[in-house]
Amino acid sequence: MKSTTPNDSTDPLRKHPELRRRLRDRTARKRLADRVTPGLPVDADPVETRVPTPRVGALMDDLLGDLLKEKSAFFDSVCAQWTTLFPDLPARPGRYQDGHLFLYVRTAGQLFALRPKLPKIKKALLPLRAADPNAPKRFTLHLEIHSNPT
Repeated sequence: MKSTTPNDSTDPLRKHPELRRRLRDRTARKRLADRVTPGLPVDADPVETRVPTPRVGALMDDLLGDLLKEKSAFFDSVCAQWTTLFPDLPARPGRYQDGHLFLYVRTAGQLFALRPKLPKIKKALLPLRAADPNAPKRFTLHLEIHSNPT
């Protein structure tokens, strides 16, 4: 038996994707009607009615990203203790790959500001490496810009 949440029972758009599409198209046509100048022709594919489509490679990027992630107890411990070690740091651990620990930041300004602090961050992470016997002997820190760090 399928359990229903309050959102499922009260939101008709969630149950019927056709209604969601019709609502999207109706608002797009209204947006177009608000911007049309009477007497001028309308383009066959106006910008106001375009629907954003996913990038073709987006699915492959996600799949390959999951397959290429290296499982490491060291990286898991870094992720688990990151907020206690660095509560005010805008960088977050992103991935660990071939002895390289990548920290994700949102902007180039944050990357530029954190670059001189990388040696201090690495020194703070050394006790985590020493606590794990399977941790890498050496690792390097790198910064990458990601709009939505995870």
